[in-house]
Amino acid sequence: MSVKKIVGWMLLAVAVALFSSCIPNGLVERGIERELPQYIGPAANYDVDIDGLKVRSGEADRIFAVGERVQPTGAPVIDRLELELQQVKYNRAEERLDSVGSAQATARILPADLADFLESYRNVREAAIALQPPNQATLSVRPEVGNLYAPAGITVAITGQLVGEGSLLSFNVSDVSAAGISLGSEAARRISQVINPLADLSTLPIALNIQNIRVESAAIFLEVTADPTSFQLP
Repeated sequence: MSVKKIVGWMLLAVAVALFSSCIPNGLVERGIERELPQYIGPAANYDVDIDGLKVRSGEADRIFAVGERVQPTGAPVIDRLELELQQVKYNRAEERLDSVGSAQATARILPADLADFLESYRNVREAAIALQPPNQATLSVRPEVGNLYAPAGITVAITGQLVGEGSLLSFNVSDVSAAGISLGSEAARRISQVINPLADLSTLPIALNIQNIRVESAAIFLEVTADPTSFQLP
């Protein structure tokens, strides 16, 4: 056999070995991508990477999943979700997660998506949101919020602080004004009842707890942890 043929066979063997080694990871990654909508919600795209996969046992040291335009129930669209699972066991035969050691995630929410959610699921109209780091926001609506009305053409400005309370993202209203005139504490209380919670993550199959909220000029970032046992869906 010529040297050229020997080299060719060697390259083919290496390629087959490399391809074969990727198959188990790829199968598990695709399986988890199919499962993620059950845990979090449908998305435009999910992408999953696995570290330290043990093929026989279905165990992995780490799974890192990224979701784009995720649509969870009871919450605004999440523009980008980064989910990290540690010490995972995946059942390939049944295509489901058997156990998770720990889970944490970072969710990026855009002001426009939060405004759309408030218009669709809270009694507000023509909502616009301006963010002020580290955790402040101003919600502008017109001409009504719940049963609070302002004259036509007048914008109601609601300022406050974004806070996490367990699985709830809420807005602590500090001031309500129209045409630059404060409407007082009673208006703030009534509006708080109408718009809160901004998001309720308790409706998801997995149990989430908001640990931190960070506001940048263009997005809201939620850092959350999840109860590992809640990933064991029936």
